[in-house]
Amino acid sequence: MEDNDDFFDEMDPQNIAADLMDTKERARVLSFISKLKLYDSNPQELTNLYTTILEDDNVAYLLLKLSQDPIFVKHFPEFYVKNQYGEDVINCQQNSSYHKYGVFRHILTTIECVGNPQIPIGKWQKKLLKWTMLLHDIGKPYVKVILDDGTDSFANHDEKSVELAKGILDRFYFNDEEKKIILTLIKYHDKYLNEGEITYDNMKFLASELENSKELFYLLLDVKDSDARAKSVDVYNKFKLVKNKYIEFINKYMGYDTDASKDDDEIIDNGLTNTIEGISKPELDMLIDDVMNRRRIKSVYQPVVDVNKKNIYGYEVFTRIENSKNIKIVDFINYTNQIGKYEKIQQVMMINSIDSFESVQEKDANTIFINCDINSYDKYVNKPRLYDMMARNKIVLEFQNYEKKDFSELQKIITTVHKNKGMVALDNFGIGSLTIDDINVLDIDYIIPDVSLIRELKEDEEKQRFLSSVATYALSKGCNVIAVGIEDVETLNLVVRLGVNLVQGYYFSKPVDTIGGLNQKIKTLLANKDNDAVI
Repeated sequence: MEDNDDFFDEMDPQNIAADLMDTKERARVLSFISKLKLYDSNPQELTNLYTTILEDDNVAYLLLKLSQDPIFVKHFPEFYVKNQYGEDVINCQQNSSYHKYGVFRHILTTIECVGNPQIPIGKWQKKLLKWTMLLHDIGKPYVKVILDDGTDSFANHDEKSVELAKGILDRFYFNDEEKKIILTLIKYHDKYLNEGEITYDNMKFLASELENSKELFYLLLDVKDSDARAKSVDVYNKFKLVKNKYIEFINKYMGYDTDASKDDDEIIDNGLTNTIEGISKPELDMLIDDVMNRRRIKSVYQPVVDVNKKNIYGYEVFTRIENSKNIKIVDFINYTNQIGKYEKIQQVMMINSIDSFESVQEKDANTIFINCDINSYDKYVNKPRLYDMMARNKIVLEFQNYEKKDFSELQKIITTVHKNKGMVALDNFGIGSLTIDDINVLDIDYIIPDVSLIRELKEDEEKQRFLSSVATYALSKGCNVIAVGIEDVETLNLVVRLGVNLVQGYYFSKPVDTIGGLNQKIKTLLANKDNDAVI
């Protein structure tokens, strides 16, 4: 096998061509080769092994050495098919102003880069990203054409890569959803890369191809980003401008809380409404001052329902801004971050939500759920005032961004909240890197799986298994699970069968400013549903 790319001379400072490997790395390579041979006929174990390799900090070195062993040739024969120029995936050159590496070095570099999207991801998503990058360009040698000017063209390589990747994934151990996601990411990794292509129609089409999932959109954006990083500096600088347009579209079209089904005028998370476009800086500054002084803000409530008891368990409180111009939450929050007022805004909204809840006369439950950025809580929240409110109300702080905290530090916060008669929920659980085993040391009261894990739950067995395992864990720990995003009776029945009895979503009610009569409406809905599914 020939190695024509200078990558193979750069990988080891002592000259990899002379095979002067570090003893530890040599042993690791031989260990992986031995295990790959041992599990040669076991697709599941092979997939796990290659995933471990792809996630290794030294993945480029490991794959370079493995690519020279017959066992890798056997598992990935598509990498070694020669084209008309005598090149395969391993030694295919890319003579183009867009590229600085040959195909294989480019692939290895993208594997190293990928796995850092702008949303928290877990091990499952990281696995899909790593396999995507391994396979995203393997079609290039098959379609390569050297043009008259001596440069290389790889037209339609994405389609050929999808075709080859499908055969590889079928040999390994991937379920249908995993295959679909990887193949979709490969299919669109090299499309819509020019600013002029980031049109509303193109992005809506791409969103539909990604099942209107904000999570998948961000995974694709990470794939594109990693691909661009491994190309020329000029390509990456241009992509950064395109990337901003992608993010702008995601936020405008798909919403801040990953729920693309919400109406444009619907409130989101901690409370702000839609687009900042058309509002001047003086107007925006005045609005921020009003919000900080608790003017032009209004609380709305969405019930959390106890299916077993057939009544309202509590209320999550959101905040609307009363303004003649729509304001997009992401733009507003970015602006408050820039001027150093985000933490203060968080405190104002928390305190206002609790005050508003205390003044409601017709509530059918006294438990209130409040969204809380853990960093804002730690740095700025007026804790004495909050603790005084906890003494009068059953307050649950729905912590977000908790993954960035050290576990011992997070547990200290939880202990202090409990000491002051408050409760703690981990919101958006399941889409980040934390697993059930990771949070075992934390004394939490509620787990709230991310809404993306409830969406399409009926069709997704992997999500069902996850929710069931979370419910089982919660039962063993004496805490509760709240399934959010319940929009139909079939999903409601399913989450109950999986062991969850606290639910929230549009099936029962959108956030409303008047809660009188909600409890009777909920009792009627539960009385009319499948009783067997409730029990």
